[in-house]
Amino acid sequence: MNTQKKILVVEDNGINRAMLREILCSQYQVLEAENGLVALEVLRELGEQISLILLDIIMPVMDGYTFLARVKSDPRYSSIPIIVTTQNDDESDEVTALSHGATDFVAKPYKPQVILHRVASIINLRETAAMINQFQYDRLTGLYSKEFFYQRAKELITQNPDREYDIICSDIENFKLINDIFGVPAGDHLLRGVAKIYAEQVGDLGICGHFNADQFACLLERRWKYTDELFVRVGEQIKALSNAKNVVMKWGIYAVEDRSLTVEQMCDRALLAARSIKGLYGRHFAAYDDKLRGKLLRERDITDSMESALAQNQFVVYFQPKYRLCDCSLAGAEALVRWNHPQWGVQPPSEFIPLFEKSGFIAKLDQYIWDRTCAVLREWDQKGYPPIPVSVNVSRADIYHADLADVLKEIVERYELPPSRLHLEITESAYTENPSQIIETVEELRRLGFVIEMDDFGSGYSSLNMLNRMPLDILKLDMKFIQSETVKPISQGILRFIMSLARWMNLSVVAEGVETGEQLRRLREIGCDYAQGYYFAKPMPLAEFEELFSQRKVHMQGDAHRPGDHWAGQLPQAILVADEDAEYRKQVSATFAGKYQVFQAANGDEALACIANCATQLAAIILSMTLPQTDGESALTMMKREKAVWNIPVIVTAPSDMRRECSAWEQGADDFAGKPHSQASLYQRVLRAVEINTLREREHVLKDEAYRDSMTGLLNRRGLAAAVESLGREDAPMAVYLFDLDDLKHINDNYGHVKGDEMIECFSSVLRSLTRETDILARYGGDEFVAVIRQMSTRETALKKGESICQAVRNTPFTEEFPAACTAGVALCDTGLPLSEMIERADRALYEAKKKRKGGCWLWED
Repeated sequence: MNTQKKILVVEDNGINRAMLREILCSQYQVLEAENGLVALEVLRELGEQISLILLDIIMPVMDGYTFLARVKSDPRYSSIPIIVTTQNDDESDEVTALSHGATDFVAKPYKPQVILHRVASIINLRETAAMINQFQYDRLTGLYSKEFFYQRAKELITQNPDREYDIICSDIENFKLINDIFGVPAGDHLLRGVAKIYAEQVGDLGICGHFNADQFACLLERRWKYTDELFVRVGEQIKALSNAKNVVMKWGIYAVEDRSLTVEQMCDRALLAARSIKGLYGRHFAAYDDKLRGKLLRERDITDSMESALAQNQFVVYFQPKYRLCDCSLAGAEALVRWNHPQWGVQPPSEFIPLFEKSGFIAKLDQYIWDRTCAVLREWDQKGYPPIPVSVNVSRADIYHADLADVLKEIVERYELPPSRLHLEITESAYTENPSQIIETVEELRRLGFVIEMDDFGSGYSSLNMLNRMPLDILKLDMKFIQSETVKPISQGILRFIMSLARWMNLSVVAEGVETGEQLRRLREIGCDYAQGYYFAKPMPLAEFEELFSQRKVHMQGDAHRPGDHWAGQLPQAILVADEDAEYRKQVSATFAGKYQVFQAANGDEALACIANCATQLAAIILSMTLPQTDGESALTMMKREKAVWNIPVIVTAPSDMRRECSAWEQGADDFAGKPHSQASLYQRVLRAVEINTLREREHVLKDEAYRDSMTGLLNRRGLAAAVESLGREDAPMAVYLFDLDDLKHINDNYGHVKGDEMIECFSSVLRSLTRETDILARYGGDEFVAVIRQMSTRETALKKGESICQAVRNTPFTEEFPAACTAGVALCDTGLPLSEMIERADRALYEAKKKRKGGCWLWED
C-alpha cells in the first residue's frame, strides 16, 4: 500500500507535467490531469486523499481560474491547498490567482528546491489546521467537546432570535457501576452508542455534545411537546446496546427563554432537572421550573444582602504575599476580598464575586477595596514599613467606567501615595472584549504612573498581536497554567518561551498558585521573577501580614518597578538585514518601517554579533550569501547549528544562481530571493516565512497538548498508551495503579462542577507530589487516574505506596469543606504486557477494594 501523500498536477503541457513528476516523485505520489475538467474527475474519485494541487492557469477545455472557482465552492474539496504555476511573472497575475483562492504562486521555469520547499510547507500547514480542528470534537464519541458545544450553541441562539430552542441534557444512573462490573471498554462502547442515538434523534434540528463521563447535551429547535413515550422509546434503543440492559437514563430540559444566561448555565439547569428525578421509577424526564429554584435561592440571598454588607463594612481585605524568586524576599502582596457575614461567617470570593460581576455591583466593591488598600499602604508608611506595592483587581465593569482613571487618581492622592504603589490587575480575557477602549483606558492609567498587570495570562485566547498592542508592565501567569506546564519536561513546555517573550517585551513575570517545591524549582530554572501561592502562604488578614515585615527580608521596589520605561517607543519585534549593499539595507529599512525595527549588518561578523545579542527580538533574518568577511553561507551554517536561533526564519538573497540556491536550501534556509527583486516581493516573503514559523511553533504545542488532559496537565489515554509503549525491560517490574475518586459525582451533583473540577485538580496535585518525575501519570476518565511506577521492588511496597496516596487525599485542605476520598487498585506487571491487560488487572483490584475497604488500596492477585 502506497502511504505517500498524493499531489495532483493539473497542466496541459506534457513536458511540464513530466518535470513536476520528476521533482516530486521521490517524496510524493504524483497524479496528473491535462485540464481542469479531468482534474475534477480525479477529485470526485479521491477527494480529501489529495494533499495538494499544482495548477496551471492557461489550459484548454477548462482553465485554471474556472477550476479554482469550482473547487473552492465545493465544501468537499475547498480545504485542499492549491499552488498556481504560470509562465507569466507579472505580479497582477499572482494577485488574481490568490484572490481566486490559490494558496501560493510559483513561476516557471520550475526550480526543484523551491517547489519541494513550498509544497512541504503548505502540506504541513494544512495538516496543522486539521489537528486544530480535531480538538473541537470529543475523541471518544465524535460529538462536540463541551467547550465547543457551548460556543456553537451560543452562536445559534444569538443568530436566530426568532427561533425557540431547548437544551436537553442526560445523565446515566449508576454509570460507574457499568465500568466497575463490565470494565472501561464496555462503558466506552455504551457512550459511543448513546452518542450515535443522540445524533440520529437530533438530526438537522440542532447540535450535540459529550460532556464529562456519562453526560450528554443537545441544543434542539423546538418542534414538538416532550412526552414519556418519546424518552421511553429512546431509552429502549439505549438498552438494546450491548451490556446496557439495566441502564436507566434521566433527561432534563431547559426551555431557552432567558437568553442572557450562558449556555453553561442553561446546561446546569437542564442537568439539575435531570437529577431531580434520579431514583424515581417511571420518571424519564423533567423540565426545569420553579420547583427547582431552590438551588438558586442562595444566590438571591447573596445579591439581596450585598448593598447592606458594603454599608456595614462586612467586606474585609486579605493580603497574599508575593516573593522575589532570586532571594525569596517579600516583594509585595495581592489584595483579596473576603465577606465576613454575621450569620454565614467568612465567605470565599468564589461564593459571591461571580454574582457581583453579573449584577454590576462589583464596581462598587472594587472601589471600596481600592480605598481600603490605599489606607493600609498609608498606615504602613506611617509605621515605617518598607514601601512595597500591592496589587488590586480591576474588573471588566470598571474598565467601561469613563471616570476610572479619575477615581483611582483621587484615591491615591487622598492617601498621599505614588500611583506605582498600586498595581492594577486586569484579566487576560477582558483585553479581548473591547480592545480599543481597554487600550485607551490602560494607556491613560500608565501615563498617570499606575503599574499594569495582565492577570490570568495563559487562561484565555488573546493573540500575540493583541499582547503586543497592550500597554503592560507585568504578566501574571494563570494558576492552572502553572500547574499543568510545570509537570511537563522543561524541553516540552512553553514556559521558557513565555519568559523569552516577557524579556523581549521587557515585562516582569509573576507566577500565582505555586503549591509545590517542584513548581518553584521549575519557575526559578526558567528565570521567573516573582511568585505567590500556598507554597509560601495563604491569603491572610492584615495583622498576620504585618508580622511578615519583621520576619522576612523585604525587596525594596519603590517607584523604580516599572521595567518598560526605558523601552518606550521601541518596536516590539525586529528583523535583521545582513547585506553588503548599503543602499539595499536602506531600502529594506524603509520597507519594514512601522512593522518591525530593522537591525543592519554590513558583513557576516556583524550579522553574527547582532544575532548573538538580539536573538530573542528577531522575527526573521534577511541574509545575503555574498557577504564579506564571514560569508553568507558560513553564517547560515553557524546559525542553524545554534539551538537558540535555529528556529528564526532566514530568507537568503543572492544573484540568481542554481548552485547558491540549492546550497541555501540544503543548509536550512526558509526562502530564497534572487536578486534583483522588488521590495514588495521581499515584504511578502518575510511575512510568509514568519507566519509559517509561527504555525510550526503552534503545531509543536498542539502535538504535545494532544497527549495531555487539558484540566490537569497529566497524560490522557492517548498519551498513556504512547508512554507505556516506550518502557523497556529495565523499568520492570512496574506497579500499575487505577485510582477512582469516590465522591466526585456527589460533589458535582450537590456543589456544582466547579467544586468537582477543584477535587480533580487537588487529586492530580497529590499524585504528582507522591510520585517521581519519571513515573507515568494519566487521567484515564472523568474520575479515574492511572499511575505507572517503574522498578517497584516488592508487592508490599506497591501496596504501601497506594495506601499513602489514598491517605494523602483524605488529608488535603479540600476535605475540610467537602467529602473527598479515593480508592485504588494496583497490579505488578512486566514490560511487554499490553496496556489493556495492565489496566484490566488494576481494575479488578479496584473492584475488590470497593467491595472490601473503600477508601484504600487493594493488590491484584493472579
